[in-house]
Amino acid sequence: MKLFRLRLVAALLFGIILVSVAFTYFDALAHRHALRSDLERRTQWFGNSLQPQIEDQFATIPKDAWPQVLERLRRHSDQPSLAVFDSHGTLLGSAGVFLPFRELPTAILTHTLTTGKETSAFVRTTDAQSDLAIKADAQDNPQTGNGDTVHLWYQDAIPLHDGDRTVGTLLMLVNADYIHTEWVDVWRRGSLRIVSIVLLVVVVTLFMVHWFMQGPVNRATAWLRRLRHGEGEIDEGAREFTDLLPLAKEVTSLAENLTRARAAAESEARLRNASERLWTADRLAVHARGCLGEGKLFVVSNREPYMHVRQGKSTECIVPPSGVVTAIEPILQACEGTWIAHGSGSDDAAFVDAHDRLRVPPDDMRYTLRRVWLSADEEAGYYEGFSNEGLWPLCHIAHTRPIFRESDWNIYQSVNEKFAEALVEEMRGVAHPVVLVQDYHFALLPKMIKRLRPDARVAIFWHIPWPNADAFAICPWQVEIVDGLVAADVIGFHLQSHCNNFLDTVDHVLEARTDWEHFSIRRKGHHSSVRPYPISVAWDEHEPSNESVIDAEIETEKLLRDLGIENQQLLLGVDRMDYTKGIVERLLAFEHLLTECPWYIEQIALVQIASPSRTRIPSYISLRLQVEETVERINRRFQTSRWKPVILIQRQCSHEELAHYYKAASICLVTSLHDGMNLVAKEYIASRRDCDGVLILSRFTGAAHELRDALLVNPYDIQQVSETMQSGLEMSHADRRLRMERMRLHIKENNIYLWASNILTDLCAVRLEDELLSVALNRSHRKLA
Repeated sequence: MKLFRLRLVAALLFGIILVSVAFTYFDALAHRHALRSDLERRTQWFGNSLQPQIEDQFATIPKDAWPQVLERLRRHSDQPSLAVFDSHGTLLGSAGVFLPFRELPTAILTHTLTTGKETSAFVRTTDAQSDLAIKADAQDNPQTGNGDTVHLWYQDAIPLHDGDRTVGTLLMLVNADYIHTEWVDVWRRGSLRIVSIVLLVVVVTLFMVHWFMQGPVNRATAWLRRLRHGEGEIDEGAREFTDLLPLAKEVTSLAENLTRARAAAESEARLRNASERLWTADRLAVHARGCLGEGKLFVVSNREPYMHVRQGKSTECIVPPSGVVTAIEPILQACEGTWIAHGSGSDDAAFVDAHDRLRVPPDDMRYTLRRVWLSADEEAGYYEGFSNEGLWPLCHIAHTRPIFRESDWNIYQSVNEKFAEALVEEMRGVAHPVVLVQDYHFALLPKMIKRLRPDARVAIFWHIPWPNADAFAICPWQVEIVDGLVAADVIGFHLQSHCNNFLDTVDHVLEARTDWEHFSIRRKGHHSSVRPYPISVAWDEHEPSNESVIDAEIETEKLLRDLGIENQQLLLGVDRMDYTKGIVERLLAFEHLLTECPWYIEQIALVQIASPSRTRIPSYISLRLQVEETVERINRRFQTSRWKPVILIQRQCSHEELAHYYKAASICLVTSLHDGMNLVAKEYIASRRDCDGVLILSRFTGAAHELRDALLVNPYDIQQVSETMQSGLEMSHADRRLRMERMRLHIKENNIYLWASNILTDLCAVRLEDELLSVALNRSHRKLA
């Protein structure tokens, strides 16, 4: 609506100004023409009255007497200046403004003497002497001079006859500067009128738009939103669109169709829920409502699903790239759930209410986002310190030494407490809360939640690998972390091997009973299930239109052209700038390929997207410098005048931009040294609707356990990775297509919605009756004691 108002006002202003300027211009022209015609008429009348008198005395008046004669004939100072010339064009005498007669062009005088006919014209002079003459003549009549250096004059030459012979000329001269002054005044008045009209039109237009358009449109928008949520009534449409009658019928019809389609989709989703193999967002939403019943879902994560970030003078609401958001949002929207997360956006605080809540998504508010605020010290100790300098390198076999500080541990505990308090506050009044905790940032949270709300069902999903028991023993607070985790009802990992390592760690650390047959843990009367839930990516079943396919191809070609990649096969790496991703090893393998196979020079190019990550941690700073130095060295060694082998992109790319890179890449390189799953591999497969492309995948990623048709490599073996790159470049189209089709089928059947449904199903199936009874008995014993 704001853009519409601006366009409407701009169009009206342009039209009004154009018409007003045109009318003012023609008005000024008409006024000037009238003034000139009046001046010509009065001057010619005056000259014609003098002509007979001068002709009668022309031959008898001595030359030195002409000035006195002309002064008598020019009775008033505002009458035209007079001059008489003989037949040779010699000035005999003048009266009035004298100097301009010497400066004005002689064409009019010559034409009159030659033809014997009256001649007149307007002329301009710029001589300073004309200024002096006007000022001298203006002593008697101040209005004739204006002090300008450019003057407008009107000349009228009348022939003097003796019989049929022309004996001289009477030349009259009038200062016509007042005509220009009147012209300027007309424009000034016209400009003031234009400004007044413009201001009036702007005010009236904005009022009219606000009163007659914005109000009805806002009401109609609110009605459509209610209708989309299943709350509005169809009959409301006619009332809301009263002021927009031409749209009322069509929009009401559209609303009826929307309601019918929504009901049909829900019915179809219910019917498919029991038998269909493919999971979608709609099916997940229906499944969630069936699992949760009257319960409500609460999600806790460090990263929030929507961030408000200040961009110059405006604020943008952005969605951080996250598969978890894709998976969890349909559930939250289906049950009006709540997401608790760290408010890390630069302008987040400006968009929450008094309780730090806001409704999201912005354009379809279906669930609540509760933001938790952390100080700079808390963020440094809990996130950068304990989580990412301690737990992250501890759980990844990347040979980076974990750093554990007691100060970081203390902050980690306090931040977990802060999130627990916020979560319990949000759960107040909810009878059957279901909590899904995300990742290693909140290892202590399940125990805190169970202590405050034992009736809550709690699951935690650990997105990174879990090391063996001996490796995890490095952590000074392993007991507290494992004890916090086993308080959850469901503990999820990507792989079965991670589950095995966790149970082994529990056996080494806690006094608990582990059931290796059913992969469960019993401690202090509480039962926990440990399950593998391999995370995945969303799957889009809708076939793109021909127009969208063509547009995507054009965008992809433009993207590559901007990078200077044309007629070359593209190798692609997409990672965070992280030492676990094997970026340096990948670059070295690419260098080895160019060294051993020089015929690939100018035929292939490697685009490495490395989005900045944890930029204040020393190990990440060191990695960035090492990557930049390696890229610079390879380019310096192999680069030609028209080709650069490695293109390093160090920024966050959107999903849409990454999709163009995926579709253009002949080979996608996922060579992590150790990774829980790595969704880049699955995103690449999901984006290749053409069933082409080769995936080179590290055998140390979780994805390697599922994607058996990828070319698996040991990322530490530089020569093997290099040779596998060559094999991928030379693979036949039939082999590429067969492998890609099988991997796409696996991703399709095991997508992100299936991952979310499995966790939710297992969590909602947890029986809490025995545990709640045990808690109640313990409390009774404490009271009796």
